[in-house]
Amino acid sequence: MASATFLQSSIFALNVKPMVTPKDDINSPSDLAEIAHRWAEKIRKALVVVAEAASTGEENTLVSISIDESINDAPRRRSAHPETAALAVMIAGLLYPAPNDSLAPLIKYESDIVTLRKLITQQRKSAIEEATARKRKTNWENRIRKQGPWDEAEDPLSLNGVSSLPMPVKIAAQESLAPFFEHLRVGGTQSQASTTRATKDAIEADEPYYGIQTLEFPKGVVYSDGRMDLCKMVLGPPNIGDLVESLKTNTFIKHFLLGNNIIGPHGAKCIADFLGEFPNRMNTWYLAGNCIDPYSFNLLVNQWIRSSAVTNIWLKRNPLKASAAHDVYRLITETPNLRTLDLDQTELGDLGVEELFSKLAAHPSERPLALRHIYLNACGVGVKAASAIAEYLSNPLCTITSLYLTNNPLGSSGVIALAAGLKENKTLTRLTLASVGMDDRGATALCSALSDHPTLFMLDIGHSYATEDLGMRYNWITDRTAHTICNMVESLGSLQYLNLGYCALHNPGLNGLLKAVCDSPSLLWFNAKTIHPQERSAFAVEAGQEHRRLLKEAHNHLAANVKKLFGANKSYSVFLEDEKRWIINDKDDIRKIDSVYRNRDAGLARRGMKKLEKWWDEDDETLNEVMTVGPTCALRKRHA
Repeated sequence: MASATFLQSSIFALNVKPMVTPKDDINSPSDLAEIAHRWAEKIRKALVVVAEAASTGEENTLVSISIDESINDAPRRRSAHPETAALAVMIAGLLYPAPNDSLAPLIKYESDIVTLRKLITQQRKSAIEEATARKRKTNWENRIRKQGPWDEAEDPLSLNGVSSLPMPVKIAAQESLAPFFEHLRVGGTQSQASTTRATKDAIEADEPYYGIQTLEFPKGVVYSDGRMDLCKMVLGPPNIGDLVESLKTNTFIKHFLLGNNIIGPHGAKCIADFLGEFPNRMNTWYLAGNCIDPYSFNLLVNQWIRSSAVTNIWLKRNPLKASAAHDVYRLITETPNLRTLDLDQTELGDLGVEELFSKLAAHPSERPLALRHIYLNACGVGVKAASAIAEYLSNPLCTITSLYLTNNPLGSSGVIALAAGLKENKTLTRLTLASVGMDDRGATALCSALSDHPTLFMLDIGHSYATEDLGMRYNWITDRTAHTICNMVESLGSLQYLNLGYCALHNPGLNGLLKAVCDSPSLLWFNAKTIHPQERSAFAVEAGQEHRRLLKEAHNHLAANVKKLFGANKSYSVFLEDEKRWIINDKDDIRKIDSVYRNRDAGLARRGMKKLEKWWDEDDETLNEVMTVGPTCALRKRHA
């Protein structure tokens, strides 16, 4: 941050002519002098603004000031154009008078320009963030108000689950993958010196934020913790065999990351064959978006259950369908150390999930199952499946600690059915029910059931960003439920994270929640925003003022709780960047699937620098071609 002393030492008063555009053509020495004066005045004014802001000593003041962005075009002494370089020298002399042979003015000038340019960059970033936040706020408020409470009878949703189509991609050329495959084949690790190919085609770097050493090829990354990352590199059926073959001679890789690679039934068969030879080689299988159908899933399950090494399997956006329920049951009950299972958007449907959990509830077990975390977002879970899940949750043999049910057509009826099991459950620590279409009836039953829960520390009943893309419905929780939520916050001594997102509570209802938050000894993060515009009545205005006061008080209280738990040096902003993530998800298994490719794309999308394509072109035959390759293809079997 710029200091007041530094900036004020750079300023002096100038008597100058009225300013015009600094980019005027330079036709004579007098023109050059005039333009130098104009630039000096513009820069001096900017430095005065910054110095005044810095002198307040407040952390956020510099972010709120406005600096003329044309200063980014200020002349620099190292310009390739002699006139521009000379202009920089003249401006420096005007701003910082000194003997003719002194370099001090030019050094100070360059330093101040660098400072101003950094502040302009921050200014642009803040403006973009504020505009994005305003747009998002307006969009969510309007969207949820437009929907209103979900009427399950008038607006029925499919119980088959959201389509499991992977993101649109094009299959990679074999030659683009060959360097990485060769590196793996000869036992390559994250070290560039581990193979000759790596010294030619790869770059060593540290994984952003975590500092884990990586070795990145044009396509493919190896991490020092044993991850192999080919997410979004799109091997498809033509290249999966070469990858599997290269891994047979590599004992370093332990975590297999192949998200959105559309390998299809043929690819699943290749992996199953690899598992047949090396059942305990891999700890992690991340196979999201790979067109794995029920038949090819069966081949994989037959091999996974033989492995004592595998601890987490990720199958998001694969068309498993309801017919795969029994194989999912086998996977859970027969894989000895399977801790995490991702079934998001796999089209299991209400019937498939019902079958799975009915079998789990009836499963005779001499020892508890290894399963701890299960993802069932966007699976079509309705009342029948919710009742079966509740039956398992109430079972003394239940081992699940994390249950993710966001973007399902549960409605209040489904949430009420689920609440019956939650009331008896003793194991859950995380539960998400965002955008399941519940209203006050469901929310009241849920919060009442959880009020005495012994272990729950994370609850999300807000809105999902993907609600409309997935054809789901927002929750509609109003002031009628506020008292029940308050009681839950007050009685649930383990609660660390509570999200209501944009909701139908008014400020008076939210104020009651904020008071409970301010009294909570355990809460670390709370989010609830009203979708209703500020009313003008005296009562509403007073409630709005009280709301703003309570928000600040709640923030300070949450920050104090963070310091109490993580140490006095843990700032709230740092907590939001790291520890908050591990309240929502299990760190051990989530870190094993972190991908620089997925994170880069997500980061670019958040900054508006990349559009993530969601829908395939109607005339794109890629998926049909993927599903008709290989001897295990269910489509080919049906038409044989």
